[in-house]
This record gives sequence, structure tokens and C-alpha cells, in this order.
Amino acid sequence: MPKFETIIGATPIEDASDLIPTHILTRPELNEWESQNILNAVRKYLGKRKQHKFDITFVKSVHKDMFDDTWKWAGEIRKRNFNIGADWHKIQEELKALADDIAFWQNQKDGLGLLEQSVRIHHRIVKIHPFVNGNGRHARLVADIFLFSNEHKLPNWPNNELVEETDIRKRYIDALKSADKGNYEPLEKFTSKLID
Repeated sequence: MPKFETIIGATPIEDASDLIPTHILTRPELNEWESQNILNAVRKYLGKRKQHKFDITFVKSVHKDMFDDTWKWAGEIRKRNFNIGADWHKIQEELKALADDIAFWQNQKDGLGLLEQSVRIHHRIVKIHPFVNGNGRHARLVADIFLFSNEHKLPNWPNNELVEETDIRKRYIDALKSADKGNYEPLEKFTSKLID
């Protein structure tokens, strides 16, 4: 059974029994495999512009498409608590509240801009932490799908630097922590710098 080293700020992989590809033994091998699985999902959602209903079913579908060749639990809401995220009993409620907020933001005439909305979607999904793993990557893709659906330019995420212990990952985690306290400006700046 593989044992994957823990990265600061990431959910530890304590149980790899649901890992589908049995040949994977190290974190770099897992990252490479997951990257290909995620790339297939990116092509599906960002290949052709389409309007999506941002609800619980959609959030789960995106996660499943990102990890269905990697993990048996892909797209399934976690059934236990971690050191981060909402209590697992409240995840559905928290995701429903986010979906309601997205609908509200979309109906506001002079409300938040699209980038501000996407940053809040991104942060809230990370904060809720609905899945066993992959929550940051999933939150970034859902936020990108939101922007793409609304014909907004997308950030060019430095994906490798965000899954390894790097200075970029540290700044990203710090920006998420600021958003936890209600200050979205650092995450907005971080994201906007990644847009052409």
C-alpha cells in the first residue's frame, strides 16, 4: 500500500485503499496521474462554452470528472471530518448556500464583478472542503468554469507550483486564509495576476 508524504496546507492522504491505479507508489506518480485525469475534465468543461447551473449536482460532477480514473470516491461528498473544512454533516447545506449566493450574485445589477464572484466561489469550496481530496484543484476549476461560462478571461494557474511546497503555494494558502477572515483582496490580487 502506498504512503504519500504530506504537503503543508494539503489534506493528508491517510488511506490509499480507494486508489484505482495500483501501480502508483509515490506522490509525484500520483500527481502526474491525477494531472492527466484533471486535464480530461478541463477539456470537457473549458473546451466549449456552455451555461451551467452551479448547484450541488454540478459541483459533484466536476469533481467526479476530475478524479474518476484515480479515486473510487471521486464526486462523493466526504463522510468524515478533517482538520479543515465544514463538519461533514453540513457539507450539503453549505454547498446549497453557495449555490444560492451564486444565483443571487448573478441577479444583482450593480453587485460583485465576475472575478470577485469567481474568487468567492473558489474560496468557499476550499473552505467547505466537500471531498476527501482534490478540493483546491476542484475549487479552481469550478471558478474557471464560472468565468468561462460568463465569457471572462481565465487565470493561468501554476498547477505544479500549487501542489508542491513552493513560495507560490505559500502565497496562495495565505490568500485563502485572509479570505477565511473576510478579506478577499489578497486572493483577488493573486488570481488577477494570473490573467493575461
